[in-house]
Amino acid sequence: MAYEILKTIVEAEAKALEHKKNAAQELEQRKQQAQAELNTLWEQTQKDGLRLAQETAQRAVEDSVATIQGIRREAEEACLAIRKQAEDKKEAAIQAVMRKVVGTYGSN
Repeated sequence: MAYEILKTIVEAEAKALEHKKNAAQELEQRKQQAQAELNTLWEQTQKDGLRLAQETAQRAVEDSVATIQGIRREAEEACLAIRKQAEDKKEAAIQAVMRKVVGTYGSN
């Protein structure tokens, strides 16, 4: 009877040791799987971040180009308006200079 009890204890210890070994192996496998998933997630996050940064930069460039074109168009319109005013006043300016020159030097 003592032999049976001792045999049961030894078998229980062996089973416990086997369970402990299996649990350690499973834990290591889960740890490796989690690390692999973490690495994959990290790489995907980096790719997504880079893609998002590139898209944001591209949108900024496109917005800047549109803004620059608007400013250039407004500047060209302002220049045309100034040229038109100058053209409209050119004849009057010439007449004023001529009156001044003729008036100053013509009386002699």
